[in-house]
Amino acid sequence: MTNRLHYSSVVLSSFAFGLFLPFLRADLELSYLQVGLLQGVWWITSAVALVPMSVVFAGMNPNRRVVGALAVITPFVFAQGLATGFWTLLAARFCTVLTQAAMAPVRPLLLRYWAAPSDYARVTSAGLSAHSTLMAAVITFSPLIIISLGSWRQAYFIQGGLMALHLVVWGTLALAKPSAPVSRLTDGTPAPPDRDGGRRPVRALLAYPHAWLLGVVMLCLSASWTTVLTFLPTILEEERGVAISAGGVVFGFLYYVLIPGGFLGSKISRHVTNRRWMVLAPALFNVVCTVGAALAGSVALAALALAGLGLVWVFVPAMEVLPFEFRDIHEREVSVIAALVLTFGAVGFASGPLAAGLIAQLTGSLVTGVLTVAALTGLAIIAALLFPKTPALVAARCRPALG
Repeated sequence: MTNRLHYSSVVLSSFAFGLFLPFLRADLELSYLQVGLLQGVWWITSAVALVPMSVVFAGMNPNRRVVGALAVITPFVFAQGLATGFWTLLAARFCTVLTQAAMAPVRPLLLRYWAAPSDYARVTSAGLSAHSTLMAAVITFSPLIIISLGSWRQAYFIQGGLMALHLVVWGTLALAKPSAPVSRLTDGTPAPPDRDGGRRPVRALLAYPHAWLLGVVMLCLSASWTTVLTFLPTILEEERGVAISAGGVVFGFLYYVLIPGGFLGSKISRHVTNRRWMVLAPALFNVVCTVGAALAGSVALAALALAGLGLVWVFVPAMEVLPFEFRDIHEREVSVIAALVLTFGAVGFASGPLAAGLIAQLTGSLVTGVLTVAALTGLAIIAALLFPKTPALVAARCRPALG
C-alpha cells in the first residue's frame, strides 16, 4: 500500500499536469507542441527504460531498491519547481521518470515479500482506491492551491516534500523487513522457495505472447486517460466556458468513482473467469467515454463521461495480477511481464498527448486531437478479442511457490 502511494506521488507530475498547464503556459510561454513533449517525455522515457531496468535489477532486494530510487528521485521533483524554461523543465521531468523506471516494475516482487498470494488482487485493488483518493484530492484542489499560493512552483515543492516523507517512511519499513520473501499458501503455511531452474527472466517476453495483447490494451487505456487529463481542462475553459477551478472539481470524477470502485478489482479477478471479458469490457468503455468527454456540451455530461472513464480502471488491478496465472511462470519472470505491460502503458501515456498536441497544432482544434486519439485507441478492442479466455492454469492451483 505504501509503495502504491510512492507511485501515486511521483505521477502527480504527469496526471496533474493538465491542471498546471494554464499557469505553466503563461509563465514559461509554452506552445501546444511543447506541452505534448513535456507530457510525452515522461512516458517515452518509461517505455524505453522499464524492461531493461526490470532485467538489470531483477536480482536486487526490492525493498532496498525502492529506498535507493526514492533517495534519487526526491531532488529531481524539487528541480521541476525550479525550472526556468522549457528545456530545464524537460530535463527535470526526464531525470524524475528515469529513476521511477527503476522502481515501478518492483511492485509484483513486493507482493511476494509482504502479502499472501490469495490477497494479491485484494491488496492491488486497495492500492488503486488509495491512489484514487490521493489523485481525487489533488485534481480537485490543485488549481485552488496554486491560486492561493500564487505560484505553480510552490505546488511542486510540496510534492517534493511529500517524496522526502515517503523516503523516511519506506526506509524505516524496509529495515524492519526480512531480506528474503516469505510466501505463504492459502492455508497460512510457508510456501517452498521459487525455483527458476536457471532460466533468464527475459525469456518471459517470448514465452508468453498473450502478455503483449495485455500490453496493447494498457497502451490504449493509458493514451485515452492521459490525453483527456492533459487537454480537457483547456477545452472546458476555452470552449465550454468552465473556470479552471471548477474544472478541477469536474475532473475529480475520474477518481471519485475509483475510491469505492477500486475494490471491485478483487471481485473481478475471482468472478470473471473468462479473462477475455476482463480486458474487453474496459477496452469498449474506454473508447465510448473518451469520445463522450471530448464532445460533452455541459459540465454534467463531462462529469458523467469522466466518471465512466474512471470506472474503466476498476479492471486494472485484476489485469495487473494476471501474469501470476501464466503457466509455469516464475517470480522474476512476473516482474519482466509487469515491466512489459507498464512499458506499453508508458507508450500510451506518451503518445496520447503527443499525438493530440500535434494534431491540435496542425488543425487549431484540441477537440479534433482528442477525438483522433479516441479513434486510435479502438485497437484495444481488437487486442482484447484476441486475448485467450483462459491464458493458462491459475498459478495458485499448479505451482505452490506462487501460491
